Amino acid sequence: MISVSEQKSFDQRFALIRTLSPDKVLSKEEQTRLTIMDAGVGDWFTCLGSTFMIQEINTYQEASEDYSTLTDYVVTELTCLCLETGAVGHFEWEFDDELEMSMTLNQTRFKELTDDGGQPIDEDDLEQIVDDEDSIVYAGETFDYEDDWAAVYRRNGKEEQVYMYEFVNADSSLFLTIEQWQDQGKAQYRIYISKPVNPAELTLIFRGGDKP
Repeated sequence: MISVSEQKSFDQRFALIRTLSPDKVLSKEEQTRLTIMDAGVGDWFTCLGSTFMIQEINTYQEASEDYSTLTDYVVTELTCLCLETGAVGHFEWEFDDELEMSMTLNQTRFKELTDDGGQPIDEDDLEQIVDDEDSIVYAGETFDYEDDWAAVYRRNGKEEQVYMYEFVNADSSLFLTIEQWQDQGKAQYRIYISKPVNPAELTLIFRGGDKP
């Protein structure tokens, strides 16, 4: 006997699958040619053995530290529903000389982080960590400081200011990102673990939006 929430999730995904129209399925040539940069809301794609439907597309645009000036650097975030599991996940892509893509694995908290000496850290330690280019340890994995930058996040026509702290492990197979958001004048933190994904692993298979 499955729970009410599980049944609701199954029914939702089954209803979405029933919306598939043969004339929206991409040809093999299109699947080979198109990349995540061509994806839109409502599109479906396969990646790493799973099928996803894109629910939202939002962006982070780099800004000066006082947010008064924007640069050309943009990271695009896709919020996706996994058709097999019902879980909601995120993919990000950017183009900086070449197309780069990542997939969020999970979200964590400061209480799960330490410095490289095993001491607990919190938001008050971030400035010192950046100044000293120190490391952060999560689940036994050491992440070295890589970058920090201000961004304007755009979602549903609204803009928010966020500050990003980025760390990477020794072989660049995992990323740790700390996002500092402002909520009614108080800083709120979101911490994510993600991994790089070869853009060739993603295949657009179905146009769900209003595209030719």
